[in-house]
Amino acid sequence: MHLPWKAKNSPGASTSNTSSHDGTMLALTNAIGTLDLTKDLVPFDVAKGVLSTLSTALTVIKNTMQNKDDFAEIISRCNKIAKSIERSTRGKLESEIDPTVIQALSELQSFVDDLEMTVKAKEHRAVTNRAFSASMDRESIARWKDRLDYFLRMCDHEVIMDTRTEISDIARALKMGAKIQFEFDAEPPPPRPSMFFGRDDLVRDAVEFLNTRHVVLVGPGGIGKSSIAKAIINDDAVVARFKDRRFFIRFDDINASQVTHGIFIGRIAGALGLRSSLLSSVKRSLATGEAFLVLDNAETFQDAASDADSSRIAETVDELGSLPSVTIMLTTRNRRVSTNLQYTTIDVPALEASAARQAFMEIYPVDGFEAIVDRLLSALDFHTLSINLLAHVGRENQWTLLELMRSWGQEGTHLLHIGDGKLRSLSATIELSLTSSSITKLGNDARHVMQVAAFLPQGINEKAMDDFFPNIPNIHSVVDTLCRLSLMYRKLGAYTMLSPIRMHISDTHQGRDIPSVDLTHVRNHYYTQLTDMSDRDDGGAWIGTEDANLERLIAHDLSRTTRKDMAIICRACYHFINQLRLHKRRPISLHSAILGLPDGSRSAILSSILKAVARPRPGQAASYGKAECVFILGIHTGGLVNVAEAITLFTVAKRLFLLERNYNMAASCLKNIGSRYMSLGRIADAERTLQEALAMRRKHRVLSSDDEAAINLYIGDVMMYRGRLGEALLLLANAREYFEHSSDSKNSLSWAMRSQGEVQLISGNCLAARHHFEARLSLHIRMNDDVGRSGSLVDLSIVEVVEGNIAEAHELLQEAFMLATRGKSAHMACAALWHRAALASDEGDFDFARDLLRRLHAELATYGGQSHVAIPIAAYVSARNELFAQDHQTAKDQFLNAVEYSHEQSLVRFQARSTRALGEISLLENDITGAEVWFAKTMTLCDNMGIHPDFLYIKADHCKLRETHGGWNLFLEGRLRSS
Repeated sequence: MHLPWKAKNSPGASTSNTSSHDGTMLALTNAIGTLDLTKDLVPFDVAKGVLSTLSTALTVIKNTMQNKDDFAEIISRCNKIAKSIERSTRGKLESEIDPTVIQALSELQSFVDDLEMTVKAKEHRAVTNRAFSASMDRESIARWKDRLDYFLRMCDHEVIMDTRTEISDIARALKMGAKIQFEFDAEPPPPRPSMFFGRDDLVRDAVEFLNTRHVVLVGPGGIGKSSIAKAIINDDAVVARFKDRRFFIRFDDINASQVTHGIFIGRIAGALGLRSSLLSSVKRSLATGEAFLVLDNAETFQDAASDADSSRIAETVDELGSLPSVTIMLTTRNRRVSTNLQYTTIDVPALEASAARQAFMEIYPVDGFEAIVDRLLSALDFHTLSINLLAHVGRENQWTLLELMRSWGQEGTHLLHIGDGKLRSLSATIELSLTSSSITKLGNDARHVMQVAAFLPQGINEKAMDDFFPNIPNIHSVVDTLCRLSLMYRKLGAYTMLSPIRMHISDTHQGRDIPSVDLTHVRNHYYTQLTDMSDRDDGGAWIGTEDANLERLIAHDLSRTTRKDMAIICRACYHFINQLRLHKRRPISLHSAILGLPDGSRSAILSSILKAVARPRPGQAASYGKAECVFILGIHTGGLVNVAEAITLFTVAKRLFLLERNYNMAASCLKNIGSRYMSLGRIADAERTLQEALAMRRKHRVLSSDDEAAINLYIGDVMMYRGRLGEALLLLANAREYFEHSSDSKNSLSWAMRSQGEVQLISGNCLAARHHFEARLSLHIRMNDDVGRSGSLVDLSIVEVVEGNIAEAHELLQEAFMLATRGKSAHMACAALWHRAALASDEGDFDFARDLLRRLHAELATYGGQSHVAIPIAAYVSARNELFAQDHQTAKDQFLNAVEYSHEQSLVRFQARSTRALGEISLLENDITGAEVWFAKTMTLCDNMGIHPDFLYIKADHCKLRETHGGWNLFLEGRLRSS
């Protein structure tokens, strides 16, 4: 019997690859030439070094590597890198090149040095050992490709900004009330699968059904639903109908326990190319033309951990599917779908025998043994992914077909009869692999490793394997065997598995409540890591690579905790959220688990101790419970600009701290609530809450000088917004005096300086305002704080504007933007741009303002939603520019957008300013009744904020309208109609 794997090395197979190989050699030669030519054209050394090193590496690959064809995508990226570098740098001085490009080139040099070193090491080994064939594994090549893609995106930063659609064009294209979309390129649909057998009839039927209704593809995991959906989305009729509005949204790379309504919407928004993750933005985008949405692995969001989220997601799918322009396809293992939409449900069957054999032999060619293959695949019930995995097992182990059949015959019989003889999902393939001779020798160790890997969404960090499995002495051999059998694979320094296999292990071997997984060592490893972050060299940044694992573990522990171990778990939860807040700000799904903990979790003895102290004494370990977790969750949520939710969380935390008689922390909750009210513009609510915090601290004698000064800072700002400038100056002066003598309160001192300058500016005392702002700038220079310097320069630019020094103001704002970019502050970078755009509008340079606003949109896209508050401000400043340019229709559309954004984010202040502007536009159009309606709404909003209408624009020179827009003042004086 011939060895089956030799078939792929037959002369015929070799001949078929010749043209591909020749093409690769030509591509290498051309790429090397392009790199060398571009090196002579670019202007500075870093770029030349990058290109030279890449050229050297490709030369080694061309002369040495046996698997040149595997480098095709690397060659393509090198060509693109050369073109991108030339486009970004040619003809420019180094000082004129975008700092993002310079940063990318600096990082790229380090990467290509490593790449060159690696291929040269392979070359040296090949030369010194003639028995060795120089080649590079595909996993390393794939990692290189991903890194080059990252650098390409960095180098193309300016191109991305320049190709943004102008705001005015966007506004004209949308209906009244539509939002400005902050977009980048939508995700293209995946290509038709290269291996696709026996499904053409099913694809044709599905495409026909899509003409009249939505479609659901239902079947067990791994049956081939996703491949069918990819074929459908690329069908000629579908492409002709929907063109580039075909969107494939994956949910197979996230665990159901992590799914929230926000994450669900965010996935769709990302596929559409939207920067806003608001449902209304998604609906607006989908309503602009026919769109085809494929929601792949829908069981993930159908089984969201929170009932509330699951219900909201179901309602959202109904809403999207009800749009006349939207057609939806679900692929799911769950037959439970909406009853409010018309679906055609298509059950995806197993493959026909001939198609199954073709799929198997495409991976594992065994010519002449069709009958034996048919019997083997029939035992697998012709299950698509099982066939794929089995073929890979045979190929990777280099088994003959006889050896593969023998392994199945010895271990696979009882697998065939699991579930009363019915094969279930991936069971046959996985159990066949698990009971093969290679796995059997490992005993239960392999199963335990897979259970742990299935539990952890990001897999098992290779550096943590010994900690996770201290009782498995040959743990590395176990993992290597699992990888060889295609049950696991290595990705970015971790060992993980395909999502279908993970789901199978979770459901079959662990159960929904995970009763059989021993997580003791996993928990010890992670909780020890969280105990004292200061012991780590990276200051806790490691959490960014294993955050999903920790979130899953903590959610699991919180849902099963007892009062006995609650303090330990809450401590881990608190530190996890805090470190995530510092190093990887993103939404988390622990809200339900934390809020579901029992109240009053501490013992009576501990509560009595806390009653007498504000903070733990030196050497005393801090205790953690539900209240602390809710509090830090509020801090984290507020940092994501979800202000309304943060207020809700702080309110809950305050109640919990009061139950424990911890008045110090209860007052801290009130202070945080007050500060969030101020950011929303609810000034009266802020004052009431802050006064309550001050009164609580005094009553319970937990008022330190630091606390009083901090609260007075907030109240001083409140007085400023309410126009009580004398009271504000007194409070701010006292607070500043305190913080000037406090060594650890530099940020509070900075705040006091800024607020003093703002009050003086409002009072008309530019000299005093400049003095305070310059003092603040000096403070941040001493602190080496780029973000603080950026904010100080923005404030000083306003002084320059008031004094008529427009050119100086522009220079300060440009410097502020550069500092904010260097300090990675999304909000300050955006603030510098919107202030400068507003200044350009004031000068009548509307085109320059639009250009700055395009850059602002690019910043919003770059920072990925870290500054959501900038969205309504950008919309307002854009609308203001069009109003000044006398394009009233565009201005009206954009002010309506700003109203909607502000309402969704509860930003009452910008809602009021935009509403007032709409009144002015109505008056310019001689619609006095409409103007009265808008102005009356503005008055109501001012009342809600708790401010006098005269103070609507305090601290907002970039928002003020021109004196010629006098309708608002006429309305306040009761003279609108008589005028």
